Amino acid sequence: MARRGHSVRCLRVCAFSVGCCMKEKFRQSMSWLHTWSGLILGWLMFVIFFTGTLSYFRQEITHWMQPETHSSVKFDPAAVDKAVDYLKQNAPDEAAGWLISLPNERTKTIEASWRVVKIDPKYGIRPEITQNFLDAATGENTNARKTHGGEFLYRFHIELYGIDKTHGRWIIGIATMAMFIAIITGIILHKRIFKDFFTFRQNKGVRSWMDAHIFTAILALPYHIMITYSGLLLLMMILLPWNTEEFLRQYKEMRAKMMSQPVEVIPADFEAYPPVSLVPLLKDAEERLGEKIGRIYISNPGQRSMTAQFVPFRSDKITYTDRSRSAEASVSYSLRNGRFYGEMTAEPVSAAYSIFNAFSTLHVARFADTFMRWLFFLSGVMGTIMTATGLIIWTQKKAKAAHKSFGRKLVEVLNIGGITGLAAATAAYFWANRLIPASLENRMSLELWAFFSVWALSFAHPLIRDRKKAWVDQLWLCAGLYALLPVLNAFTSPMNLIKAFSAGNMIVAGFDLTALATGVLLGLTAVAVSKKEVK
Repeated sequence: MARRGHSVRCLRVCAFSVGCCMKEKFRQSMSWLHTWSGLILGWLMFVIFFTGTLSYFRQEITHWMQPETHSSVKFDPAAVDKAVDYLKQNAPDEAAGWLISLPNERTKTIEASWRVVKIDPKYGIRPEITQNFLDAATGENTNARKTHGGEFLYRFHIELYGIDKTHGRWIIGIATMAMFIAIITGIILHKRIFKDFFTFRQNKGVRSWMDAHIFTAILALPYHIMITYSGLLLLMMILLPWNTEEFLRQYKEMRAKMMSQPVEVIPADFEAYPPVSLVPLLKDAEERLGEKIGRIYISNPGQRSMTAQFVPFRSDKITYTDRSRSAEASVSYSLRNGRFYGEMTAEPVSAAYSIFNAFSTLHVARFADTFMRWLFFLSGVMGTIMTATGLIIWTQKKAKAAHKSFGRKLVEVLNIGGITGLAAATAAYFWANRLIPASLENRMSLELWAFFSVWALSFAHPLIRDRKKAWVDQLWLCAGLYALLPVLNAFTSPMNLIKAFSAGNMIVAGFDLTALATGVLLGLTAVAVSKKEVK
């Protein structure tokens, strides 16, 4: 019996030893996977987080980048009829329809736009949308300058720039998958992850960077998991093309059929069919729906069947499925006599589609009000810092062991250009928007040229400058560019920071304050890095 008991104890000890060994090897493999999945595509992850975070306020950014619209603050319902008059005079006959977007908490102007369907031999049917911004009180055209605005940052976030959209989304999808792997392996790797959350050691070299990395990762961990997983769902049609072969076949057949049929353009005749006033219809629609109207779709303009569809601005429900209307219900009227046609509601969809739409709605914060949008923005900032500190940790760990290695020097140059360089390029994009004359036809291309030129120079700078000093130089450059944006706005816009507060234009005021706060934080970072360098 004693010998048998001894054998059992030996087996237990062996099993425990094997388990510990396997556990340690598993953790080592997770450490390797976490490091290299984060390092190889880390700079692209930083770009995705940085531009995606700014995209939460892409409409506000566009408003700031069109200073001609800053004087539009108070909305007068009578301006809706002025918008119709503007569309009657400027929209072409071949326009498929008109859209009037009313002011809300994210924009202060009336947007009058129309869509013309074009047949492209390569891409098939491609709608071309023309946007014009009108004063919310008078309905007069603001003659806002042409700019990509915040839409460029959003498009750069989801498909990069200068390459085919499909290829760009492939690259973004691969980087998103690497980010998801890095997050999951990071959770497995740090066995004291929640204990380390409350620990921050200053002036401890790599440990300080590690503490910052863990803190920003845990602080918004649910957001990081949600944003990466939902991003993969949004790109699954591209990442898993074998699941969509039948859909693509039917789409190609439909496109070929539509391209083979000539489009008949019926000239608008506003003398025979003048539209009734939209003002009483707008009031009636808000009373029927119990919500503020955000958009007015006008179909068949200048024809006997001309109708107007009144749609609330957005839905607060995460699972709502109609992305084009962003509301569950809408009402329609005849614009020939003002007759009420009825109320339309969104059709129920399957549970699977509702779940998919919930993730996509969460990803872009389509449901969010201003407060929730700021929470998403701050969570995105945490993700951006988490990615940046992760890249810096690798160079800090290799500082002594491989001080002269080519790999470490390359990573440090890419860190400087990819982190501070992207921040400087975005600030230069804002500066170019105001310094390039508004009358230039190619000003939109010049804005992008300024963005990519500054970004390219930020990679070249650490090649001819000591890399520690390059960090300080570019941090100070970013600090100055962002901190002085409110000053630039004061000289190039009728609405400076003080006037914006007094007039209630919180979009302009919020942008200026955020830019100022960003500049101050970057300046403090530059001071801290320069002190560390001297020490």
